[in-house]
Amino acid sequence: MSVILICFPNAPKVSPEAVKREAELDKYLESRVEEIIKKQGEGVPDLVHVMRTLATESIPNLPPGGELASKRSVIEAVYNRLNPYRNDDAQTLWVLMCKF
Repeated sequence: MSVILICFPNAPKVSPEAVKREAELDKYLESRVEEIIKKQGEGVPDLVHVMRTLATESIPNLPPGGELASKRSVIEAVYNRLNPYRNDDAQTLWVLMCKF
Protein backbone atom coordinates (compact mmCIF):
# COMPACT_ATOMS: atom_id res chain seq x y z
CA MET A 1 0.00 0.00 0.00
CA SER A 2 1.31 3.43 -0.90
CA VAL A 3 0.40 6.85 0.36
CA ILE A 4 0.94 10.07 -1.52
CA LEU A 5 0.90 13.25 0.50
CA ILE A 6 0.26 16.47 -1.39
CA CYS A 7 0.94 19.68 0.52
CA PHE A 8 -0.31 22.96 -0.79
CA PRO A 9 1.32 26.28 0.16
CA ASN A 10 -1.78 27.50 2.02
CA ALA A 11 -2.31 24.26 3.93
CA PRO A 12 -2.79 24.59 7.69
CA LYS A 13 0.45 24.68 9.65
CA VAL A 14 1.23 23.13 13.01
CA SER A 15 0.49 25.65 15.71
CA PRO A 16 3.42 26.27 18.09
CA GLU A 17 0.86 26.96 20.82
CA ALA A 18 -0.77 23.55 20.27
CA VAL A 19 2.63 21.84 20.41
CA LYS A 20 3.38 23.64 23.67
CA ARG A 21 0.01 22.62 25.19
CA GLU A 22 0.62 19.01 24.12
CA ALA A 23 4.04 18.97 25.79
CA GLU A 24 2.58 20.50 28.97
CA LEU A 25 -0.18 17.88 29.01
CA ASP A 26 2.36 15.07 28.60
CA LYS A 27 4.41 16.44 31.52
CA TYR A 28 1.28 16.76 33.65
CA LEU A 29 0.21 13.19 32.90
CA GLU A 30 3.72 11.93 33.65
CA SER A 31 3.70 13.64 37.05
CA ARG A 32 0.21 12.32 37.87
CA VAL A 33 1.18 8.74 36.97
CA GLU A 34 4.24 9.06 39.23
CA GLU A 35 2.06 10.40 42.07
CA ILE A 36 -0.49 7.61 41.69
CA ILE A 37 2.21 4.94 41.76
CA LYS A 38 3.98 6.49 44.78
CA LYS A 39 0.71 7.08 46.63
CA GLN A 40 -0.24 3.41 46.38
CA GLY A 41 2.26 2.52 49.09
CA GLU A 42 2.94 -1.21 49.18
CA GLY A 43 3.05 -2.71 45.72
CA VAL A 44 2.55 -0.98 42.42
CA PRO A 45 -0.97 -0.43 41.08
CA ASP A 46 -1.76 -1.99 37.75
CA LEU A 47 -2.19 0.12 34.65
CA VAL A 48 -5.97 -0.22 34.75
CA HIS A 49 -6.03 1.34 38.24
CA VAL A 50 -3.89 4.25 37.02
CA MET A 51 -6.18 4.84 34.02
CA ARG A 52 -9.33 4.66 36.14
CA THR A 53 -7.89 7.14 38.61
CA LEU A 54 -6.97 9.54 35.82
CA ALA A 55 -10.40 9.10 34.20
CA THR A 56 -12.09 10.41 37.35
CA GLU A 57 -10.03 13.61 37.33
CA SER A 58 -10.65 16.81 35.45
CA ILE A 59 -7.53 17.04 33.30
CA PRO A 60 -7.02 20.30 31.38
CA ASN A 61 -6.09 20.43 27.69
CA LEU A 62 -7.10 16.87 26.76
CA PRO A 63 -7.63 16.58 23.00
CA PRO A 64 -11.28 17.04 22.03
CA GLY A 65 -12.92 13.84 20.87
CA GLY A 66 -10.13 11.57 22.07
CA GLU A 67 -10.00 12.68 25.69
CA LEU A 68 -7.89 10.46 27.97
CA ALA A 69 -7.94 7.50 25.57
CA SER A 70 -5.92 9.53 23.06
CA LYS A 71 -3.11 9.87 25.62
CA ARG A 72 -3.03 6.15 26.46
CA SER A 73 0.35 5.63 24.80
CA VAL A 74 1.92 8.45 26.85
CA ILE A 75 0.47 7.11 30.11
CA GLU A 76 1.47 3.55 29.27
CA ALA A 77 5.04 4.59 28.40
CA VAL A 78 5.44 6.42 31.73
CA TYR A 79 3.92 3.49 33.62
CA ASN A 80 6.24 1.00 31.91
CA ARG A 81 9.26 3.18 32.62
CA LEU A 82 8.38 3.48 36.31
CA ASN A 83 7.32 -0.15 36.69
CA PRO A 84 9.52 -2.37 34.49
CA TYR A 85 8.47 -5.56 36.33
CA ARG A 86 4.76 -5.23 35.67
CA ASN A 87 2.51 -7.92 34.24
CA ASP A 88 1.58 -7.21 30.67
CA ASP A 89 -1.92 -5.81 31.07
CA ALA A 90 -2.13 -3.71 27.91
CA GLN A 91 -4.98 -5.86 26.56
CA THR A 92 -7.00 -5.34 29.74
CA LEU A 93 -6.37 -1.61 29.48
CA TRP A 94 -7.58 -1.50 25.88
CA VAL A 95 -10.84 -3.21 26.85
CA LEU A 96 -11.28 -0.74 29.71
CA MET A 97 -10.67 2.29 27.49
CA CYS A 98 -13.19 1.05 24.91
CA LYS A 99 -15.86 1.13 27.62
CA PHE A 100 -15.31 4.86 28.29
